[in-house]
Amino acid sequence: MLKGKRGDKMNFSKNTIIDTILTLIIIGGIILGGAKDHIFFIIPILALIALIVIRRIRIKRFIKSEKERLREEWGKGHNGKVAIKNIRQLFDFLPKEKPGFFIDEITWRDLNMDSIFLKMDHTQSLAGMNFLYNLLRIPLFNKEELIHRNNIINYFRNNKDISIDIQWPLSRLGKEEGANVFFFFRQGLDINTDKLILYRILSILPFITLALFAINPPLAISSFTMVLFVNAIIYQNNKNRIFYELEAFNYLGSMTNCLKTIDQIKGFEINGYKDKAAPLLKDTASIRKNISKLKSGAYDGSDIQVIKDFLNMIVLRETIIFYNTVKLINKNRENYIEIYKLLGEIDCFISIASYRESLNYFCEPNLLEDRNLIFIEATNLYHPLLDKPVPYNISQRNLGALITGSNASGKSTFLRTIGVNALLSQTLYMALAEKYSGNYFKLLTSIGMADSIEEGDSYFMAEAKSLKRIIDSIDIRIPTLCILDEIFRGTNTLERINAAKEVLDYMVDRNVMIFAATHDLELTILMEGKLTNYHFQEDIKEKDIEFDYILRKGPCTSRNAIAILRYLDYPPEIYENAEKRVLES
Repeated sequence: MLKGKRGDKMNFSKNTIIDTILTLIIIGGIILGGAKDHIFFIIPILALIALIVIRRIRIKRFIKSEKERLREEWGKGHNGKVAIKNIRQLFDFLPKEKPGFFIDEITWRDLNMDSIFLKMDHTQSLAGMNFLYNLLRIPLFNKEELIHRNNIINYFRNNKDISIDIQWPLSRLGKEEGANVFFFFRQGLDINTDKLILYRILSILPFITLALFAINPPLAISSFTMVLFVNAIIYQNNKNRIFYELEAFNYLGSMTNCLKTIDQIKGFEINGYKDKAAPLLKDTASIRKNISKLKSGAYDGSDIQVIKDFLNMIVLRETIIFYNTVKLINKNRENYIEIYKLLGEIDCFISIASYRESLNYFCEPNLLEDRNLIFIEATNLYHPLLDKPVPYNISQRNLGALITGSNASGKSTFLRTIGVNALLSQTLYMALAEKYSGNYFKLLTSIGMADSIEEGDSYFMAEAKSLKRIIDSIDIRIPTLCILDEIFRGTNTLERINAAKEVLDYMVDRNVMIFAATHDLELTILMEGKLTNYHFQEDIKEKDIEFDYILRKGPCTSRNAIAILRYLDYPPEIYENAEKRVLES
């Protein structure tokens, strides 16, 4: 890393020296041409050509090196941390575009989807990151739409060179800037443009007063001075506002420049993207030009800039451009939202194409809409966050599953694996398995409940509310995939088992596919015929406990809580007496 930084600094210094030398040659050549012989003017011309050529070569080299970096990162993802609060901006912004069902906060948290999102995120821009998050929160129930989405992803995966070419401008857009663009998307730029007509009139007055010189010079001078004074006050008052809003302007300009660059890439014809981009670029073309003019007017401390500022002040050029741009931007707010979504969609699908390259294997799911059959079948199913997962084989038809096993044996990981792959199947049309089949599900979970001090809820109350939200959402027309961990663990054994049985019965009878984990072996008997029993087991040794994380048919017949106390070197009288009480009970 240090070597890279030192190399960048050396290149920067080298480039600066070359630019300085060529600039001095240009100046010297102009002086010689004017003072001695016009033949010397050939020197600054040649130096200027050399400067232009060298800078173009640098740009080409930079772009080439950046594309090589993107090529090396393909299929590897990113290690950088991203503010979680920024990844959901588009999802929060588009409430009206959500269908009747989307992944709620509890289910998203229970499935550790923030961590899974960051693992899957190979996007280059904030727009892409936002689009991917929004996509994962909204499962689809339409096979045609899922296949269409999958075809685009496969196109980018099979055309890596085109994907890299598109990723380059998206990487320039970046993830660090643009987080405030949603303030604009919600309400536009909060700037009053009613004075624009007045500013246009004031910009003409200096020329009118100068024309008076031919008629009345004293009146012309006094009028010009007065107009100049008024325009100077207006210019200075607006200068800070222009500087403040320039950040938002720059990001909007960068968005359109990014889309324009991508639009010129051969192979961008996929999914009618060119047809979508064309009207958006046309409608915002004048705004893009205005923004570039405002950027060129940013103060750089040079003598030429002082002269530019003075001329701008006289005719209010920059002020007029600014307010005219504000007016145009607010008029085109919907277009900018569409540009953001379009860039996000493209970046998101390329990201998933890259993510798929990182996987050992995955499959396209077989999803069915069948009211007479509720099922999940999978071969070698695994969890995306595990580096060395132990895959699962599962086949459930019109029966849910009850999972038993010792603490830390793998029950919760299995439950999350089922939920995550059901979600990926209905969003990215992929499952982390060799084969996967199932229904289109409404997905709801209650796994990691905790006491809520702010709401004054006990553990049991929090879990009861979580389960109630699942019961309220059941729709017998659409199968529900319900994933539960240790149902009603926050209350006494007698009430827990009986309440759990009634809740599970209620759900099973209403088109719900249940995957539930429990320590209550009594439930395995009470729910026989309605839920299939599976279990995980361990190998308890004198000073060690080994888990193989293999899913097995049937209920668990062993416990390991006391063995863990021995493993952690609790005082012998504790675990020995505990074992004695278990044997006597």
